[in-house]
Amino acid sequence: MNKLLAGLLLIGATLGGTTAPDGTEIQIDLPKSQHLQNMGGSDGKGLCVFTSISHSARWSRVELLENFRDYMTKYPGGGYPDKVTQYIKKIAQEKGQPVPNYVQIQGKQETLDTLKLALKNNLCPSVTYGFSPTGRYRGQRIAHMVTLLHLDDKNACILDNNYPGTYEWLTVDEFYRTFTAMGGSGWAVILLDAGPPPLPWN
Repeated sequence: MNKLLAGLLLIGATLGGTTAPDGTEIQIDLPKSQHLQNMGGSDGKGLCVFTSISHSARWSRVELLENFRDYMTKYPGGGYPDKVTQYIKKIAQEKGQPVPNYVQIQGKQETLDTLKLALKNNLCPSVTYGFSPTGRYRGQRIAHMVTLLHLDDKNACILDNNYPGTYEWLTVDEFYRTFTAMGGSGWAVILLDAGPPPLPWN
């Protein structure tokens, strides 16, 4: 095992199903049929930000953004807060629909309380993710965004759009470290117009 991987593998992280190792049930049980694979934009760069927002939109029934990933394949990849604002406005204008309510937050430890509150209110945040505590990506640092399916005082669970259909369970400390790994501050996009969640998928 290389030194970088050994340094990033954190005790507690595991790949599993919709139940945490301690038996906690996941808060956002997005059916696997709605999990999307990350794709590339017109320049080949990834669309992880817009794929994650698509996951959130599918959970909250924000129809305008349910296929945001696909819409963005005709534009250059990569994502950052101003670009998210720009293209949400653009797709809304093109489709003749109002811009949905959403917030973007950037911060450190205090941001966790906002994310916990969002999940308690049945919202599905998209969050930054700087490395995999379970050792994916060979333990390397990455610039990535994923979907946060669970966050309480003990556990976090993410859906990585490079690995749809899987669940990565972390301790809260592990989640905080990967959330803020790129530049020391995390970034999250939270859609606020929550409709009924998708029907359970057996």
